[in-house]
Amino acid sequence: MYTSSAPYFCSGSHCLERGAYLAPSVVDSHTHFSSWALAAQRIDLYTALSAAEVLSRMRAWLPIARLHQPDPSLFLVGQRMRVGEWPDLPDMNRLALDALEPDRPLAIFFAGFHSLCANSHALKRLGHEPEGHSGVLEEKECFDAWVEINRISEDSVDAAVAQAAQNAAAQGITEILDLEMAFNIDNWQRRVSKKGIQSLRVRCGMYRDHLPQAIAAGYLTGDIVPETDGLVTVGPHKIITDGSLGSRTACCHHAYPNEPENFGHFEYEVPTLQGMLEKATAAGMSLAVHAIGDRANQLTLETFATLNPPALPGSTIEHAQLLSTEDIPLFKRLGLIASIQPVHMADDRELAEQFWPGRTDRAFPFRTIVDAGIPIRMGSDAPVAQVDPWDAMAVAVSRVGRGLSHLPPWHPEQAISNEQAWLASTSNGKISFAVGDRADLIVIPIDPLTASAEELREMKVKATMLGGRWTHYTL
Repeated sequence: MYTSSAPYFCSGSHCLERGAYLAPSVVDSHTHFSSWALAAQRIDLYTALSAAEVLSRMRAWLPIARLHQPDPSLFLVGQRMRVGEWPDLPDMNRLALDALEPDRPLAIFFAGFHSLCANSHALKRLGHEPEGHSGVLEEKECFDAWVEINRISEDSVDAAVAQAAQNAAAQGITEILDLEMAFNIDNWQRRVSKKGIQSLRVRCGMYRDHLPQAIAAGYLTGDIVPETDGLVTVGPHKIITDGSLGSRTACCHHAYPNEPENFGHFEYEVPTLQGMLEKATAAGMSLAVHAIGDRANQLTLETFATLNPPALPGSTIEHAQLLSTEDIPLFKRLGLIASIQPVHMADDRELAEQFWPGRTDRAFPFRTIVDAGIPIRMGSDAPVAQVDPWDAMAVAVSRVGRGLSHLPPWHPEQAISNEQAWLASTSNGKISFAVGDRADLIVIPIDPLTASAEELREMKVKATMLGGRWTHYTL
């Protein structure tokens, strides 16, 4: 990191005022970027405290939404319902949504995006018979719906993505991992080569359905995608092994309270998971494996341990929200990276207390992971949380979320240092930069290594440079 001691520091035609910090740019290591870009067209229901409140807010929003999206074939979408202690959860159902919107497909995602509630028109579009259906879709059915809901014109999606990419540059972001449920290689090649979206480096993840296409094309993780000016590369193979905390489908050793038969959901038989990991590894793909519950993490880690040859460097466990202490040494020994999303901790602390009682000392265990020598990378999981690396760092070092300063830090013993959070966020994986590093840089007003959590959260990026080009500049 560089701070100017002269009255100003000049880079090309741009000069930095005294005291400005020139630092490595930052990365969001887990996004669903198209969905995040489209979030501005959807209503956010994160603060709703009941089904009745959601329905009331939807009722007020729908007339506006219909005006902005007059095409009757397009889905009207709400998102991020947090249902932890709702007194009227059964009232969130197909019939309630039919009463709100009888003519067009309407879907509302629960927080975590592992489940949704749909009206009859939406169910029909998604291939389900509405009669007698609750309207709730979970896990694979929800993911299939997610893809269909986002199936709008390329021009509309790309315009939203271009704006989201510029917004990311204004936050100092020069790189994302895009885990959208699509063949992202083709999408980003089009966006860069034809639409001129060049303010981000993008690593394109892919799912099981996309792996044959990538293998047939000869793609390996790390390959540069042609016609993208070197900005787009092939990312990891993404596999989702379990559900989410909010949907009570994260796979756990203990049953969920008042649901003695519900231990969550594990998507694959272990031999099937092993075969998937081996196939992708043999094809030259690193792995990004979603595991939230402690049982899911244990099964996933044990399956990684059987691979021969082992997973490629850079492979990750995505989320790792609940870990058994005895699994930490294996996590370390396997050389995997813990890809964490700190804002989920702030969002889910009440849900964790409710659904994982007596186990929250090992929930979102950032310090335990770091102290064990397991490398971490940080991201948002947008649109589950907002793209905001500075807020993520703030939560990681304080264990308190935005707007929640009235609450005590949640398990403060699991907080990590500013330096550790910064290292997990920078584009070069270093505190500062050195000769030979690529010129992905930012100009910020204060030192992130000494900033308070609130100063991190309110960080104003003055300029962002990607590969020697300014992508954001307010000096």
